[in-house]
Amino acid sequence: MARIKGGFLTNYLSDLTFPAWYYIYLRGLSTTDHKLPRLVVFKDWFGKSPQRALISILFVGIISEIKTFYWPTGIIAGTFDYLDIAAYALGLIVCFYFDLRQIRQNIRVRE
Repeated sequence: MARIKGGFLTNYLSDLTFPAWYYIYLRGLSTTDHKLPRLVVFKDWFGKSPQRALISILFVGIISEIKTFYWPTGIIAGTFDYLDIAAYALGLIVCFYFDLRQIRQNIRVRE
C-alpha cells in the first residue's frame, strides 16, 4: 500500500478499518453464535476479553508504525505517521465501546 497513491483511502481509511475489523473477528462478533476463533498458536487468548483484544491489536499497530520510523524500507515498507496510530486507536475504541455496551446489556437481561 505504501507504493499506491490512493490518498485518504490507503493512508488513513485502511488504518481506521482494518484494526477494527480484526477486533470484531478476534472477539467473535462477526458470527451469530459469538464463538471465538481458534488461532493456531495463541488459540483464543486474544479474544477472551475486550481489553485484551484492544490492547494487543493496538500494540501490534504501534510496533508496526515504530518499525517504519526506524526501518522505512524492507518487507513492510512505509512511512511513519502519528495519524496512523490515531486511526488505529479510533477504530478500535469505537469497537471496544460497542462491545462493552453489548456485554452490559446482556448482563442486565440476565438479571
